[in-house]
Amino acid sequence: MTSHFKNRALTPGEIFCAVGIIIFCFLSCVSPKKLSLSTLNNETEIIKALEYKALIAEFKLDTAAISGMMDDNFISVGLAGINNKHWELQGIYRNVSQMRKEDHIIDSLYLDDFQVQLYDKTAIATFFTVTKGRIKGIPFENRRWRWYDVWIKKKNQWKLVSSQGTPLGK
Repeated sequence: MTSHFKNRALTPGEIFCAVGIIIFCFLSCVSPKKLSLSTLNNETEIIKALEYKALIAEFKLDTAAISGMMDDNFISVGLAGINNKHWELQGIYRNVSQMRKEDHIIDSLYLDDFQVQLYDKTAIATFFTVTKGRIKGIPFENRRWRWYDVWIKKKNQWKLVSSQGTPLGK
């Protein structure tokens, strides 16, 4: 493997955005009845449920659950470059921990324009996360990120192989 993946510190902007998305996804995913993948009737619903489960696990700092959803060759593309699975999981843990320290609170969040394109054993999910909340008491709203995630089906299970998030505006 080449040395594309480096241990690096995240910028405050990366931390802020990641934490906001994590909290947003957690709030939008919690429902009174538990979602079971076995009850879903099509691949698009399964991919959307997996996206929600990954976000909830991220908010809970459950990197073991997230790791199980990722392919061994996972890569993410972000503001600071490319991460492999190992560095992505470490970054998730650091980001959520930092958000908690900074009193970053998401009051509302939702997934907008969620779409899945299916190609045999490959699924491409695109969507926006939209958040409203406050950091140390200072409000923000309509914070949007565009997401592009690629899933592959191996041994009858969907695995996340790539993720890319882009912040939109301020």
